[in-house]
Amino acid sequence: MTRLEPLWRDEVKLQSFPSLKGDQNVDVVIVGGGITGITTGYLLVKEGLKVALLEADKLLNGTTGHTTAKITAQHALIYDEFISHFGKSAARLYYEAAIGALEIIKGLVDEHEISCHYEAQDAYLYATSEQSLTKLKKELAAYEKLNIKGELVADIPFDIKVQVALKMSGQAQFHPLQYLARLVQAIADGGSFIYEHTTAVNIKDAGDKKAVLTLNGSRVTGNYVIACSHFPFYEGTGLYSARLHADRSYVLACTTKMKYPGGMYLSVDQPIRSIRSAMLNGEQVVLIGGESHKAGQGQDTRLHYEALSLFGRDALEVEKVLYRWSTQDFHKRVFRHALEDMIVQDGISCKKHTLFIYSSCEG
Repeated sequence: MTRLEPLWRDEVKLQSFPSLKGDQNVDVVIVGGGITGITTGYLLVKEGLKVALLEADKLLNGTTGHTTAKITAQHALIYDEFISHFGKSAARLYYEAAIGALEIIKGLVDEHEISCHYEAQDAYLYATSEQSLTKLKKELAAYEKLNIKGELVADIPFDIKVQVALKMSGQAQFHPLQYLARLVQAIADGGSFIYEHTTAVNIKDAGDKKAVLTLNGSRVTGNYVIACSHFPFYEGTGLYSARLHADRSYVLACTTKMKYPGGMYLSVDQPIRSIRSAMLNGEQVVLIGGESHKAGQGQDTRLHYEALSLFGRDALEVEKVLYRWSTQDFHKRVFRHALEDMIVQDGISCKKHTLFIYSSCEG
């Protein structure tokens, strides 16, 4: 029987933490228990600061726990567009941020000897139409302008008729919960605090500090507040929620007759299809994602899963669907509030974990 949850939780027993009862004083308050909040907390603890990390539900139960967990700078057709809108310097900075995050993750995996199925993989964007062939050629030209290594290849190793594919070497994939469980342990062991089932609702001035107010009436006061929640819990003067839009997409974890050939793949044409491998109880499975649509505007959910299953059977010889789940992305920018000691990183996309990792380190 297909399990209606992400496969990531199958092999991981995460620590549980209490809810906040009473008031607390720390150096930095972090709101949000996903990859951004946990990475930020880990790095601050490593620098000797005392943090309190507040999560409204359970750690890693949001976008991070529902991602396909590719670590890559190849986020669809973006670099040609970035050059057109923001210039070469900003486009190059985006790439460097993503690659910098990949290096940070790899460094922490090595430093702590984290068993999280971290694997170097080549990433591919593939086109199935003449129109997208032209777009991929323009994207390769953007790579060349930005000194990004890439190449066009004629085919991909699946039963998919492609016009061409754009390869970016040296990317990676991992098991996000196995990786982050080690960082959570480091935060707890470092004398800082993690509170689950603790909903932040507002921020108030507390002299020269900031106090995060919670739903149960408790508060945590710190010199700085970092908001890493999926959706803004605090608007301030920023109107952060007005800057977001939500998409929902779907994922299957499957067994296949064919041996997976390696690589991570993303289609350029609609409907979007994402493909990568993963390990489950010592066996290789394949993750097939896609069917993205604006949240609340899709067809019957079963039809999205059925479309992915049909694609999998035709292209990858899928035998059995073991897990299925969906995720909701809010797309936004990371920025520092101009008027307050606050950094906002809400609306994390499951496709861009690398950028939010880097913002945790360089913000």
